[in-house]
Amino acid sequence: MKSEEHSSGSKGNISGSISTSIGTLYSRVFEEQEEQLRGNDTYANLVHKAHEDWQNAESFFHSVSDPDLIDFAVYNLDATKSRYIYLLKKAKEERKELY
Repeated sequence: MKSEEHSSGSKGNISGSISTSIGTLYSRVFEEQEEQLRGNDTYANLVHKAHEDWQNAESFFHSVSDPDLIDFAVYNLDATKSRYIYLLKKAKEERKELY
């Protein structure tokens, strides 16, 4: 019984740790994007990099088999996809403003 409690407690700690790590990663991604924009990177460059990140996250998702890494891969895939879509929308808005 104690080993089951320890095992389930350990899974909860891992899950919480993964969630915290993903939240930190997600906020860093968007902070990095803002810093890059201030550094005069164009949206086209950011969109291209974000698309590469999304493809890499998808490849990672398809390559993992450990249940804990699958959770991370799913969250990472979602975060990179969201960032790509966000930057794509911003690039389109910026282009409209230029014309």
